[in-house]
Amino acid sequence: MLDKEGFEKYPLYWIVGQNIFLFVYFGIGSFGMLPLQVHGFPVISTLYILFLAVMLLALRKHLCTYCYYYGKRCNTGWGKLSSLMFKENSGNYKLGIKFAIITWTLAALIPVFGIALALILNYSTFRLVLFVLFVLLTPINFLIHKKMCEKCKMRFTCPLSMKR
Repeated sequence: MLDKEGFEKYPLYWIVGQNIFLFVYFGIGSFGMLPLQVHGFPVISTLYILFLAVMLLALRKHLCTYCYYYGKRCNTGWGKLSSLMFKENSGNYKLGIKFAIITWTLAALIPVFGIALALILNYSTFRLVLFVLFVLLTPINFLIHKKMCEKCKMRFTCPLSMKR
């Protein structure tokens, strides 16, 4: 499946592992912000999850429909997923690049500030552990992304590639 050009399709174990990691990563972020409530409702965590859902779906439309892996198993499996939801080349690629930068930046920063605020308002050792864990997982997420770019067939043409 791997040739000198990169993965034709990513191994299933990689896709499952990548999605589990992202679920845990975003879960820790949203869970750590649960104390930020209005009238007992976890506003920030809810908005964070909704933001991720909307933006990650928008990225499927605007990035994945232009990717080599559209309809195939990319590192997250989202190339296959996007082909079930959207027609090929149906999004706006330049907009998708902007969305990706905004999405991944905010996905990392919102929990850092949100959990820090929750710690300031109501300190607990557990929340401190969540904060440290999220902060430690952020560069790991970056390194995983870099590693997947090394095996991608689009690593030399993708504007978001970390392998150039």
